[in-house]
Amino acid sequence: MKKTASIAIATLLASMIGCASTTGPAPMRGADVTAPDRAPVIKAYAEKIPGVGQAHLIERTFVGQPPMVPHDVEKYVPLTMEENACLDCHITDELRGQKVPKIGVSHFSTTLKKKDGTPAVEMSRFQCDSCHVPQVDAKPLVDSKFVGVIK
Repeated sequence: MKKTASIAIATLLASMIGCASTTGPAPMRGADVTAPDRAPVIKAYAEKIPGVGQAHLIERTFVGQPPMVPHDVEKYVPLTMEENACLDCHITDELRGQKVPKIGVSHFSTTLKKKDGTPAVEMSRFQCDSCHVPQVDAKPLVDSKFVGVIK
């Protein structure tokens, strides 16, 4: 009994001394948890205005990845049933003499038709910004050795 009590007291003292001599963990974000967040630096999009200059397609990194948007979309959202500005440009493969990426055939309905008889956009594919997201020129947040399969 005395031996068990001695070991318990020694363990308690060692843990108290050990805890008192160590410092707390350093936060990964580089600031105290209670410190206010710093505003992020504003990043530039690959293309500020769609269709101005040469088209800049962003390489896909895996098979089946939705194409990413190289331009700002702030003035084109929100996308609603009445207004989808993405379709204004991307329903065709050419706009005002410039080549633009056309939405894929998978986005059109096999049964629904528009008034002129052409296939209509499938409503499950209408919210473009669910899959297609704008990309900015920014360095990665963490180092990565990931190599995409598509070049």
